[in-house]
Amino acid sequence: MIKKIIFTLFILTHVLGTIQAQEEDQSKTIRIIGQLTNAANQQAIPFANIGVIDTYIGAATNFDGYFELKVPGKYADKNIQISAVGFTTYNSSLKECSEVDTLRIHLKPVNYKIAEVEVTAQSLVLIKMLKNAIDRIPDNYLQTPFNYDIYYRAEKSKDKKLERKREAAIRIYDDKGYVRENAYQVFKERSYRFLQVRKNFENNSLADGSTYLDELLEMDIIRSRGNILNKNHLNFYDLSLERVTEYENDSIWVIAYKSKRPLLSNTSDYYATSYSGKIYIKLKDFSVIKNETHVVASNYSPQGRSFYVNPERQEWKPIKIEYDFSSTYKEHFGYYYLSYVDYRRHHELENKTTGEKKILDTNAEMLITKIITTNPEVIENRAYYENMEYDKNFWDNYNIIFDGAE
Repeated sequence: MIKKIIFTLFILTHVLGTIQAQEEDQSKTIRIIGQLTNAANQQAIPFANIGVIDTYIGAATNFDGYFELKVPGKYADKNIQISAVGFTTYNSSLKECSEVDTLRIHLKPVNYKIAEVEVTAQSLVLIKMLKNAIDRIPDNYLQTPFNYDIYYRAEKSKDKKLERKREAAIRIYDDKGYVRENAYQVFKERSYRFLQVRKNFENNSLADGSTYLDELLEMDIIRSRGNILNKNHLNFYDLSLERVTEYENDSIWVIAYKSKRPLLSNTSDYYATSYSGKIYIKLKDFSVIKNETHVVASNYSPQGRSFYVNPERQEWKPIKIEYDFSSTYKEHFGYYYLSYVDYRRHHELENKTTGEKKILDTNAEMLITKIITTNPEVIENRAYYENMEYDKNFWDNYNIIFDGAE
């Protein structure tokens, strides 16, 4: 009898120990660091998507091709996928990747020859391609309310010296999903709140607490109509087929565009003097999976790109203003969603009184870390001011744009 009791206790202890070990493994965060380069020339591949298959857990490579991915232990048996437009796709198990200190991944470039086509005929084909992409937005992008959880980072430099850096985890609520509207309507239908914040300065005024998030959200070109994806604007653009390539084993057309007549209605910028870029369209379903835009402007309002500013009240005269932004989308359970936005702004200014000159640079980006489509949290307003305590444990387990810091 005693032997049976001892044996039973042994089995029970073993089972409980196994369950506890499994729970501890699942609670551990799997951390993977790597660098993505072009196999043909060893150059870094920036802004590529890194994702855990069948989840929305992901990261993006930084400008130097580096990334850090943090994955909850419960997903240890899954695979990761790394993809960039114009390159082969990389797949591997999380287990194999986690056993290497720093992954060195080399993707092979993929491009196809373009048949020579008369310019006018090609333009008609590209206009048709863009119209198809616009018409398919209701099929390709979710049309109901949802939340994005995002990682946001902004750095502001003066004369090449970093002055301010802010990082934040933010939850966005979109009341309509990807139902296309004008800029004002989209602004009303999106709201957000801060989840966590860390920064290298203190908030001493309302201006200190403000972010560039509103401008980043405007660069989601699928959601708003003030860009190349508007049938009423297509005749305002010179179009050319730059290349045919692939993304995640699907054919992609890369269409270069340049506005013949930059206006607020087709650039979302009150002062745009030049507006050009590239849009990447998947041939299979006409989904837009990437956009890159370069803008030159004559002025800029601190309230945003679309606002007028009285030049008489400006202490500093604009000498040069330009900026670039890119938006990437990826598929998740049958629909495409925003995945990453990168925004780089450059200003050269001169003081009207003293003649002093200064250079201002702003780099801002956001990475979508989670999508909530079932019972999304309704957020009523936009939180323009943040002020909360730094939580080290939160940031130790949160996916960010890797900067090499430990």
